[in-house]
Amino acid sequence: MVMRLSRIYGKQIYNTKGNYVGYVDEILIDIDTGRGKVIALALPGEKVGIPYERVVSIGDIILVKAKE
Repeated sequence: MVMRLSRIYGKQIYNTKGNYVGYVDEILIDIDTGRGKVIALALPGEKVGIPYERVVSIGDIILVKAKE
């Protein structure tokens, strides 16, 4: 699947338990492989990274695996 990064910025992120996590502020890409590495979300006063491997799906929202 191919998607413009600009369409992902600002999308809301929820985890698989249905909890709101935040919104996409940045995406870090591995330029050697062209694959996403981290989705960064902005929280008050800080940024938090979610490993791209935890992304379950991207649509109207981004769904990530919840921590167990």
